[in-house]
Amino acid sequence: MLTRYHIRPTHGWLNDPNGVTYGDGRWHVFFQHNPAAPVHDRIHWGHVSSSDLVTWTEHPVAFGPQAGGPDEFGCWSGVFAPGLERPAVVYSGVRDAGGQSTVCLRWGSDDLLTWSDPIVVARTPYEAGVEIMRDPFLFQWQERSWALLGAGLVDGRAAVLVFSCDDPLAWRYEGRLATSDEPILREVPRAEIWECPQVAIVDGQLVLVLSCWFQGVLGDVVWVAGRFEPTASIPRFVGTGWGRVDDGASFYAPQLVATPDGPLLFGWVRSREPHDPDIPVAGCLTLPRRLTWDPTRQGGQLASSLDPGVARALRDRGEQEQLASGRHTVAEQCVVTVPRATVASLGDPAMRFEVADATLWFDADVVEIYRAEGPPLTVRGLGAWLLDIPAGVSGVRGPVI
Repeated sequence: MLTRYHIRPTHGWLNDPNGVTYGDGRWHVFFQHNPAAPVHDRIHWGHVSSSDLVTWTEHPVAFGPQAGGPDEFGCWSGVFAPGLERPAVVYSGVRDAGGQSTVCLRWGSDDLLTWSDPIVVARTPYEAGVEIMRDPFLFQWQERSWALLGAGLVDGRAAVLVFSCDDPLAWRYEGRLATSDEPILREVPRAEIWECPQVAIVDGQLVLVLSCWFQGVLGDVVWVAGRFEPTASIPRFVGTGWGRVDDGASFYAPQLVATPDGPLLFGWVRSREPHDPDIPVAGCLTLPRRLTWDPTRQGGQLASSLDPGVARALRDRGEQEQLASGRHTVAEQCVVTVPRATVASLGDPAMRFEVADATLWFDADVVEIYRAEGPPLTVRGLGAWLLDIPAGVSGVRGPVI
């Protein structure tokens, strides 16, 4: 089964969203991509764009591994670099199967369709006890430019590293933003490497987002609320509370981008393993989500919901119908709003969820569930879905495409 209204390439592999940016009236989203086959190998950057976050145009592959270059094994995750003299992206350039990386920068054309050869701007600070690092993220603090890198330390702790990058072509290692043995951070799910670290201001609250990698397993994605130490000369994070960004096992490696309407998030919806070789595409991205901060919850809580404009546009594509109580097979692209229901994958009965006060966006074998309480739930099933609505309850279904 192939998704239709979630971002994905026509053919090949997709994982982490990268380089999300807006300019000249269009959103641009890049992503980890193998155009040759639906397997993770020789990762390039795929590219789509949209004027409304709903209808996406697929462009030719942005760039890929350079023979003999710092990224000849793969162009891994990174971000768009704002505020420079011309368009640029920074990412983890991986030279071989060992996974060690440098930070590479590529200059882009104004239309973001062509890109320069890679320039190495930062290297792993092994002398500081760092075993591996990847996934640069850029931000501003105290009128200076900074970068975060996810890392694993030689002593087994996960960490977020800080580089200063006032000179975009020569970054300087400055220390650690946080490590996994610190208060609050020691409570989050175990990790050897924190991947795709990002910070955002959500309704005035500083939030750190981490993807937890442990012994080769892609685990939970968490948010950690906190603050930067006000007297520090480099960013230093102090956590105050944490939670999960998404409760689904299929969600990983999101990317956040600041907008006038608050942070926007895209996540990776993983392919089931092993991937069916008869399906030409592995992986897709979530629908675009808006982040808000709810201070009324104890300690505060990060909330995530489908972008309202996207929700309106998708709902406007057809007439809605009432769903009576009972069992319904959902094999098409549709949206369902229901007070209570059980959702199960037709091909994987063990994949079963109870939902309440929820809106469910079905797209082939993917469902994104947005609940009145708690974070979203993103799941990739096997085949069609079963929706069981209890007696005395009804729902509403509408087509999406």
